[in-house]
This record gives sequence, structure tokens and C-alpha cells, in this order.
Amino acid sequence: MSKETRHQTFKVAKLPSLHPDSNHRSQHRHYEHNTHISSRADDDSYDMKSTSSISTPSSTSSDASVELESSRVKIVRRASPTNYVSQQKIRRYQTSPSIVVRKPIVSVPASSFGPYLTSPSSPSFRNGAWIPSRTIVMKDAVTQKSVSIQTKLMYALTATPSAIGLASLVLVLGLAIITIVILAVLVAVENRDTRTSSRTFNQLNCASTCVMSGTPYHSSIIALWPLDGNLDDLNNIYYGTYTPTTASATYVVGNIGQALVFDGSHYVIMNTQFLNLSYQSWTIEGWFWLNTVATEQGIFSQCQSSTTTDQCLTLSIKNGRLYSSFYNDDLTSGTILTVSSTAWYHLAFVYDYTLRAQSVYSNGVLIGTTWGSRTLSGPYQGISGDVLIGKTAAGAYFQGKIDQLEISSAAKSACEILNDAILTAYYSFDIGVLNLDLSNNFINGMSNSLSTISGIVNEAYLFNQTLSYFQSFAFTAYSTTEAFSVSLWIKPFSVSGGTLIHLSTGIDGGGTACFDLLGFSSIGQLIANMYNSYTPSGGMCPCYASTSIGGANTTINVWTHIVVTYGSTNGMAIYTNGTLTVANGAFNSFPTSASAFTTPPYMTVGNYKTTSSAPAGCLVATPALSPGSYYGIIDELRVYSRELAPSEICSLFNY
Repeated sequence: MSKETRHQTFKVAKLPSLHPDSNHRSQHRHYEHNTHISSRADDDSYDMKSTSSISTPSSTSSDASVELESSRVKIVRRASPTNYVSQQKIRRYQTSPSIVVRKPIVSVPASSFGPYLTSPSSPSFRNGAWIPSRTIVMKDAVTQKSVSIQTKLMYALTATPSAIGLASLVLVLGLAIITIVILAVLVAVENRDTRTSSRTFNQLNCASTCVMSGTPYHSSIIALWPLDGNLDDLNNIYYGTYTPTTASATYVVGNIGQALVFDGSHYVIMNTQFLNLSYQSWTIEGWFWLNTVATEQGIFSQCQSSTTTDQCLTLSIKNGRLYSSFYNDDLTSGTILTVSSTAWYHLAFVYDYTLRAQSVYSNGVLIGTTWGSRTLSGPYQGISGDVLIGKTAAGAYFQGKIDQLEISSAAKSACEILNDAILTAYYSFDIGVLNLDLSNNFINGMSNSLSTISGIVNEAYLFNQTLSYFQSFAFTAYSTTEAFSVSLWIKPFSVSGGTLIHLSTGIDGGGTACFDLLGFSSIGQLIANMYNSYTPSGGMCPCYASTSIGGANTTINVWTHIVVTYGSTNGMAIYTNGTLTVANGAFNSFPTSASAFTTPPYMTVGNYKTTSSAPAGCLVATPALSPGSYYGIIDELRVYSRELAPSEICSLFNY
């Protein structure tokens, strides 16, 4: 398989800038290259029997209780061709000048705090707070001329009380109306999540979930090593060297793009001798493939003194347990990791400086914390030492593969960690971030013949041409035995057929395997469709055919929230406006087309083709899904690497 590189764009406030125009050394991930990601997730049942609740205090989150899924998670991803970062729109509102009757004044506009909008990948990315400038009345000394003017005004008021009183009343009413209009405009502008469409349904009462609690805007990233054919961090500051240099680094298909192989005798040392993590909060997370959990597997290390308390940072796996140590301030998880031939682990190490607490997570689930169990003697205090990946300062090497290693300057909340583990891609389709993936995975897409229009939340994409489509590699679970969920808002102009989500091995919508995952029948019924395997009597298969479910009919010109889920136990399900409308049972086996989907397919949104020619040989759904160009609006597209629970789907609908 050809190597894949990726270009990502984001900025980091008060930290080394990840500038969208910086020249990354061999950083460009080309959209056409293949990526394979594997992971593991146990399927969640609809009654959420596998869900537990653990209270996790955090200085960076208001969540008092977090639902922790027991499923293992897998995310597979392809990168996109380029970053499409367009200029954000900046709006300001200026109040009208003050109207003064009785005294001449000097009006000076106060400083206006206009919104600052940069790349959506930047920590400066904000919705913006539009603050009007004010008029300040200067209390100057009253001159003789102004006294004369005031005398004339007072005489006029005395001479014609009725006329002046009526004029004053009209003036007051006019000012009141203007004030009301201004307040209404400000509220509408500042409330970024205000739905711009007419909703004909009521919101549901949902249990608290994490799916909308994360902050997927890359707001605190210090360094990110994609490990895609090189050892550079995305801001090209903390690049590393494969050590010993007598051998060359080996890259293979990873969980996201490519991954670096660690053979137990090599490691990576950073060019800089110090990465400042002392006396502050931080999060270190990534994807790990374990060849063994015996003894100690070094993940990350920076050590000033191995004999002084809080001056030697070590993150590793000790006999299957996650281990976070500052020296004499150690945390060992209770959960034991196991070696799997099919699963990547998302592991996260968090230190909260305010709470003086360490926490460790596996696949988005909290498996150890010092909070409430003891008081730390202090934060990590090291101010020097080599930065090592794949080895501890004491000499414990890692055996396996590491991918997408990231360091953030914040103690991420449990919900943020969970979203990093399960949210494969998120496309808001807002102006300025049209094709950008706002999840932690940077799976940017591309579009054709689309325009922006008012959406359910801010802007959306308008599909009104025969070859209108959006495409990315965000649908990653189909090459494995993993569950998935796809969530989107639609406002169709026509429902007499049309494709919403199409998967294919070919970029044109065809290839060795292709089918419509979600679309409409000719009479407007929502259809979800997947491959399923079967073995006929005396056959040489397994063979593959269609397994489809038909949901509710969809109304035109009305916003509708749709979620399609898959899990090996529950099968497929369709949720409409937060409510389960149809589901089938378990599949005979995971729906794959033999070896056709050995890598994640192209996900085409709003169409089943990208050229004028219709793809041949694609799987036909039964009940019949009528493939074709979708005409309407699509907004808030999200792809998850596991089967979402009903409460989580309810939260997405209520957002």
C-alpha cells in the first residue's frame, strides 16, 4: 500500500503556532491514498445495559457524571486532499448616535471588542461575540452659549407644552422600539446554535450524555505526531529521530493514516531537550497496537532526575495496566489491557493541575484516577530532560505500533476523551470550515457543485445539481467487524428517490464493492442498506446480498434528524427525530463483501456517483432504494465508530 501523508491546519494560542500556511515537512496526506484503521468495540444494546456511570471531577468540565461505555473502540480513517479554510465572516453592530435635547454633548465611541475568527482549527476559533460600541457623554463645563440655548429650550417647553410633550412621547416610543430591535438582533447573532429553520416538532427529554459535551476544535494542542511516514509534529517544531540510527523507521497502515512500528529495541527522541509540561495541566493521548503487555512497555518519558520526587515523567503499560508516574506520585490503573490481533487501543493520560489529580483512560473509559484517593505531593516539576517516545528513561521499550500521538495543554474532561475515542469525523458545513473535519482526527473532505445556505445550525450545504456531492474517507468501520453510527440533518426538496450516503471502493462511486448505505425509495421511504453474508446449500461461498430496512416516509421542506446505527448484536436501526422507527436483528455475520473492503471506502454524501456515468455493479437494496442525486440541504454530519445509545441519539437531536 502506498504511503499516505496529510496536511492539517490549526493554530495554537500562546503556544507554537500550527499555522495553515506553514510548510510541513512531508506532512501532506493525499486524499487519493488508502488508509486502514482497525479498532474494536463491543456493541451497545438499546437498553444501555453495558453503560455505567462514574463521577469524574475536572477543573475543565462541568460534568458531574459521565456515562462511560464499556465497549472497545476502533476508528479507521482516511485523510483528505487539502484543507479548505476560507475566510470567516466578521460581523459588527454599531449603535445609533445618542439624541440629546437639553445639553450639547461630546460623543466618543468606546473601544469595540469585535470578534476574532481565524482558522477553525485554531484555538482562536470562536463563534464571536458581537459587542456594539457605546456612546459616552462627556461632562464638560457648560458654556455661556449652551446656557443661552438651554434657556431658549426651556421657554419653548413652557410656551407649547402640548406640542413638546407629544414630540417627547413620540421620541421615547421610537427609542424604545429601536432598543427592542437592537436587542433582538444581538440575541440572534450571538446565539450561534439558534436553529434557523422552522421546526414542526418538539424536543425530547434526554438523559445526560457526552456526545455533545466535547470540544472538537483542537483548541489546546501543543504537539501532534501523525507518524505518517515521518517523525515530524504538525507544527514542525518537535520533530524526532529514530534511534539507534543504524536502522530505518518502519511505517505500516495505522489507525489513522500510517503508524510507526516499535520493535522493542528502537525509540524516538525529540530534537528539543525539553517540552514544558511542568506546573500545568496536560493530556497525552494516542492510538496503540499492543504486541505484548508483559513487563513494562514505555510510551512517553521526560526525566530530569530519576531519584527526585515529581521530576521524572513516565507513561507506560506495566503488566497490562496503564501507569502514570512523576516519581513518587504514581498511578496504576485497575483494568488490565489484553493483546488483540484486531484492535487498536485509544489510551489517554491526563493531569489536572488544579485538582492535583492524575487520570488514565482506555477507549474513552476512565480506568484509574488519583482523585479522592490521595493527595499528590505536587505537580510534575521537571524542567529538563530528553523527550522519548516508545521508551522510558529507565530503558523500558515499547513493542507494537503507535499512531496519532498528541499532547494538549489542558486536562481534558472525561467527555472530551470519550469523544476523541469514538467521534470519527464531524462536518458542520459552516462558512469557513466547509470541508474541515472538526473532530480530533482531521479527516477533511472535498465537495463539488455545492453552495452554502442557512442550516439547522448556522450554515449548511445545498445540493441542487446533478453532480452535487461531498466526499471523504470518514466512514471507517466498514472494513472491520466494528459498529458505527451516522448522524445528519436533512431538509429535502424532493423525496422521490435519491442517495444520502453511498460507500464505494472507487472514487467515482463504483469499484469492486459499492452500495447506498442510506437513501430514499421512489415513494419517499427512508431506506438503510448493508451487505450481509450467507452460505447457500452446497455453495462455495460465503456469498453476499443486501439486508435493508425501511423507515418512515420523509416530508419535503422540513428539517428532519436521521441517525442510522449498526451493531453485530442489534443489527441496523434508523432513528428519526430522536425516536427509533425501525430496527432488525443480528446479522448472520458482519456485512462485508469478501476482501473488497480491506480498506475504508469512499463516503459520498448526497449522490451515488461523482461523474456523469452511473457506477456499475453496485448492490441493490431490498426494499428498493432508488439511487440518484439528492436535492435538498444537509447539515451537521457526524460519523461515530460505535453504535450510539438511544439517549445519545436524543442528545444529538436536541442540539
